[in-house]
Amino acid sequence: MLFFKSTTRISDSALLNGFSDCHCHLLPGVDDGVKKVEDTLKLLDMMHRQGVREVWLTPHIMEEMPNTPEDLRKRFESLPYDGPLTLRLAAEHMIDSGFCLERASLLQLPGNQLLVETSYFTPPMNLKGKLHDIQAAGLYPVLAHPCRYQYMDHEDYEELHSLGIRFQLNVPALTGLYGPAAEKNAQWLLDRGYYSLTGTDTHSITHFRHFLDSRISRKWLKKLRLLIEEEQTK
Repeated sequence: MLFFKSTTRISDSALLNGFSDCHCHLLPGVDDGVKKVEDTLKLLDMMHRQGVREVWLTPHIMEEMPNTPEDLRKRFESLPYDGPLTLRLAAEHMIDSGFCLERASLLQLPGNQLLVETSYFTPPMNLKGKLHDIQAAGLYPVLAHPCRYQYMDHEDYEELHSLGIRFQLNVPALTGLYGPAAEKNAQWLLDRGYYSLTGTDTHSITHFRHFLDSRISRKWLKKLRLLIEEEQTK
């Protein structure tokens, strides 16, 4: 009983009221996210019912999913959505051997921010050099879900943060949906104010439902709300 008093269900928390989701895979049929248009529309309706106001669709661009900005824009523009949410298009760029900064710069988050990721298990060669190249091009690299990178520890986070690398929080990490290690890392990063952006990283209806049904500590919910409020004022 004490557990339930100290936690709250995401769907009951009003956390997503006014939320801008900067990371999700709702553009249908382009990556490992949503496959069907009807599922995209259903998810957008579910998000609206939770109070979400804006959704950035961020499909993968990587060697295994060689999407192009031109094709993604065509698919985005053909999406038959006429609801109340504001939809925008960016991408989640994998820093791998196929990473092309010129191409990646065509699909940014607001404020010249570029959402990037790496393998969960091993860093790419010269990761810091590639992040520096992004900065030298006048962009702000935002590392997606850093809490999930198994090769990183607190010292790595501190070094990257000191270099001006921004971090994006997958909110489900704080509910334990990615396991205890990722949850602890996310708490550590949030507690130190290292996060700049938040998203759900939604890949499917099932994924989003699990997120809404999951529970979050009231302590971390309070800190998370402060982060989201800061984002809304920028």
